[in-house]
Amino acid sequence: MKTIILTLSLVLIATFSFAQFPQSDSPDSCSYVTTDLRASIYMDNNALVNVKVAKHVGDQVKIRVKENNKILYQKSFKSWALIDLKYDIDQFPMGEYTFEIVKDKEVVFAQTIKLEETDGQLVLR
Repeated sequence: MKTIILTLSLVLIATFSFAQFPQSDSPDSCSYVTTDLRASIYMDNNALVNVKVAKHVGDQVKIRVKENNKILYQKSFKSWALIDLKYDIDQFPMGEYTFEIVKDKEVVFAQTIKLEETDGQLVLR
């Protein structure tokens, strides 16, 4: 009886330790995952844009906010392993904003958010 319970518990532990969420390659996916960088850009219900990055300490990553290919905001992170930023876009004027994550001078992940004046809705593209 002990052997069966032990075997079942080991099978369950092995099953859950190897289980992973499927990674979407679709263009509307809100996350980017590689072996050395994980990033996500998404909106929550309070008109906040969340930018989260997990990386190796020492790797430089830049977070940019752009409108019409002009950089409105840029911040560089090198000594942090986890980055968790929130942007209140209710305060932004109407327009289309691109949030970018840059590593080694290359944009590795970007999301565009459009603030429309018609009904004050936020659209994630």
